[in-house]
Amino acid sequence: MKNKIKSKAITLFNAHGIANVSMKQVADSLKMSAGNLGYHYKNKAALLAVIYADMYEETLDYILPENTYITLFHFEEMMLKFDDLQQRYCFFFNDLVHIIKTYPAIAKEYEASNLVRFKDARKLINYYIETERLVPENDFVDYNKTIYTIWMTSTFWQSQKLAIHTASYTTNKCGAIEMLWSILLPYLTAKGLEEYQQLRKFVKLPTN
Repeated sequence: MKNKIKSKAITLFNAHGIANVSMKQVADSLKMSAGNLGYHYKNKAALLAVIYADMYEETLDYILPENTYITLFHFEEMMLKFDDLQQRYCFFFNDLVHIIKTYPAIAKEYEASNLVRFKDARKLINYYIETERLVPENDFVDYNKTIYTIWMTSTFWQSQKLAIHTASYTTNKCGAIEMLWSILLPYLTAKGLEEYQQLRKFVKLPTN
């Protein structure tokens, strides 16, 4: 029953936004009493905490493999997994500011997990520099800022589509992965660009 409740809540949150869905609406959609729902999840904060725990568990797969040669596809694969997560839990990213302000425990966990991700991303960037796929850092290249820009773009990709959806404006009509590559491509070396071109021959960019 707990999984059924979570699934229904995610569907409702995705459709209407977490702020616009009450626990009673979740209960009604499952044809159960509010008291029965409260037995499983006493309030929305408890329900969201469990949903976020599931999301976090999925992101543990986004790690740097050890003792192997890492290609540029590893970056793309991580971003594809995150994009898939965003689409399945779009309410979380569309309502992120509201969630951070309303649910401080979730906000604290989310910040901590992102700080870990920044460190992991820096390790990947350093590896690409060492293997001569990315230009070295210098007075004009700060990869910590690049990492943060990639995080901001990927995190708010779903919500920005709600803000800028005019049909005649086409810049943001590409897929998230294409937009993220546009951030990193200027820093690729000749070796990195050659590898990227080979990647594009075999893997087409998603258009979502």
